[in-house]
Amino acid sequence: MKKRLRKKLHVGEFQEFGFTVTISFTEGHTDEGLDTFIETFLDEMVDPSGLDFAGSGDHRDFTGFLVLATRGSATEAHREAARTWLEKREEVASFEVGELVDAWYP
Repeated sequence: MKKRLRKKLHVGEFQEFGFTVTISFTEGHTDEGLDTFIETFLDEMVDPSGLDFAGSGDHRDFTGFLVLATRGSATEAHREAARTWLEKREEVASFEVGELVDAWYP
């Protein structure tokens, strides 16, 4: 496969990795609280780390996927930054930071 096609298809040396986060919130957390949490997560962890985030959920559980905002891959350092940030949040009852996986071909 030619380099141009590998780049277009995000394979080989152009493969990109990301990771999931799954969050369970403490009792009494509201949908408005979820909105505030997500805004804070984006402002304090995602944007400063150079990542993009997509996710869904409700005031009890939330799942999302993080990738590098530019061409390239999220790293173990990004996973650790997410883990560290989530550990400090009192509204988070539990969470899981997934392994690095192919962001284009699950």
